[in-house]
Amino acid sequence: MKRFTVGFLIVMVIFTFLSRALDSVTIARVQTGYGKQGSVSYRITGEGTFEADRLSYRPLPEGMRVDTILARPGDVVQAGDTILTLQMEPLQEKREELAVALRQAELALEQERLSGREIPRVTQEMLALQQMEVDQRALELGRQDLADAQEDYDQNVEALRLEYDRLAGRSEDEIRQDAKEALKSARRVYDAAKLDRDSAVKRAEREVREKQKKLDRLNAQEDPSEEAVADAEEALAAAEEDLELVKEEQDILVEEAKASLRSAEEDYDDRSYNTLKAQEDCKKAYEDGVKAEDEKLAQAQRRVLELEEALRQSGQNLENARITDAGTRSEEEKTREISRLRQESMELDLEQKRRSLAKVEELISREGAVTAVSRAVVAGLDLQEGGLIGAADQIRLAEGRMLFQAQVDKEDAALLAQGQRMSLKRTGEAKELNAVVESVDRLSEDGKCTVSASLAEGAGWLGETCSFTVVLQSGVYPMVIPIEALREDTIGYFCLAVQPEKTILGEELTAVRVNVEVLEKSSTSAAVSGAVTSATPLVLSSNKSVSPGDRVRGVTE
Repeated sequence: MKRFTVGFLIVMVIFTFLSRALDSVTIARVQTGYGKQGSVSYRITGEGTFEADRLSYRPLPEGMRVDTILARPGDVVQAGDTILTLQMEPLQEKREELAVALRQAELALEQERLSGREIPRVTQEMLALQQMEVDQRALELGRQDLADAQEDYDQNVEALRLEYDRLAGRSEDEIRQDAKEALKSARRVYDAAKLDRDSAVKRAEREVREKQKKLDRLNAQEDPSEEAVADAEEALAAAEEDLELVKEEQDILVEEAKASLRSAEEDYDDRSYNTLKAQEDCKKAYEDGVKAEDEKLAQAQRRVLELEEALRQSGQNLENARITDAGTRSEEEKTREISRLRQESMELDLEQKRRSLAKVEELISREGAVTAVSRAVVAGLDLQEGGLIGAADQIRLAEGRMLFQAQVDKEDAALLAQGQRMSLKRTGEAKELNAVVESVDRLSEDGKCTVSASLAEGAGWLGETCSFTVVLQSGVYPMVIPIEALREDTIGYFCLAVQPEKTILGEELTAVRVNVEVLEKSSTSAAVSGAVTSATPLVLSSNKSVSPGDRVRGVTE
């Protein structure tokens, strides 16, 4: 029995040893840590480049040639320092060219001003008003003529009626006596017509003779004026034409008087002329006279109607003239506005030419030296000595403080704010530069944000790249744990705490789930609330996967 007991104990020791050996292989070894009161730390790093806070561009005269370059990109220049010099001969030629162009522009502007001046003119409305006044006056005169014609008509018709009554009641002897008186009157008219013809022809012939004498006197002169001779010949020809015209007119009058005389003689010699025939003639003469008076009155009435229509048309023309003048004024205003705009453009061009000439003259006065106006860093100078300056060539100068710009993730950008400190380190140098965050551009859609930080005056290297670091601290929390201790599943955030348990084989360690609420976290730590104290060992890492309830061993703190 004693041997059996000893053997059993030996076997139990052997199995215990084997069990311990197997546990050392199958049970996870973990490393633990503890939470504590403190802050959540953030560390944001990356790379960026130095850029100019403010770039200025120094234009150069196109077509000039570079003589010498004294400052290269990256060089610091002070106010008054010469950056480069230009060859003088092209500058002087440019000055002459600009002076001529400036004078041409001044003359063109003056010409445009003269062409744009408003010239007084008679408008269509004024002409239409004048015509309307003429037509109104003509209508008034026409109406007056109509009234006079109506009055004459009444008087003449009454006189015709009285004459008709008188002549209709004459005896044969009275008729004969009237015919005799008419014959005498016709003969006197005929004789007077012949005398008038002779007198008029003689006057015209005398005028021809006088013109001929004047021409003869001019031709008798040694050196007569060609113009005077021509005028005299023209006057003689006109006098001869007038003579022929007088003869024709007077012959017609004599023939008319002769015809009237012949008619009167026939009436007087007509032996069959009786009272009945005289009455018919009187009636016909009365009717013809009344008809003639009717025609005169109708003609005056038609004239008034024509004048009224002319006045109405003048009123319509006045309206049309106003519309035309309105269009003309609009076109003139448009033309003046175009001229004003053209003048304004020409004035701007003129001012530009003045400035260009002044700049060239200033360069000539400095013997072609292009200088800096303030402290700056040469940011760009794409020119060569002896090279020709193009339209786009200019000197780029970085003025003021340097800016450091970098790209960061949106999560990191959310932590950055204006005024935070940033440490900058140039590759290969131990010394760090201090910068201050100026702005954070969070509008980018590519997952990156641009951070801009300013440096002290004179610090930084334009265009170079360096690394940056921003260290941030949150407020104080009662419990901050290492970020390695924080885990997450579909239920939420939790930690694995190591707790001892007693078994038949002795005390063993077990991983226990502790649910927590994350208040704030970074890449290194997290502020939590829950059943975690500063004495609770938390699993930070293990050599294999660990789940709640698993046994663990080999704990190190």
